[in-house]
Amino acid sequence: MNSTIEKLEQRVSDLIKLTEEIRRENETLRGDQRLLRQEYKSLQEKNRIASGRVEQIVSRLKALQA
Repeated sequence: MNSTIEKLEQRVSDLIKLTEEIRRENETLRGDQRLLRQEYKSLQEKNRIASGRVEQIVSRLKALQA
């Protein structure tokens, strides 16, 4: 009986360690996700600005052709 309890205690201890490891990994992934979302928003803004500049250049070129 003592052996059964010790095995159970060990399994519970292993599960606690695994849960803590998964929690830390989850926190890291959430942080990475926040950073990626910020980078995505920044890239969207840069793309919007670049598109505007390209449209201006195309408009100027069309004006020169006329």
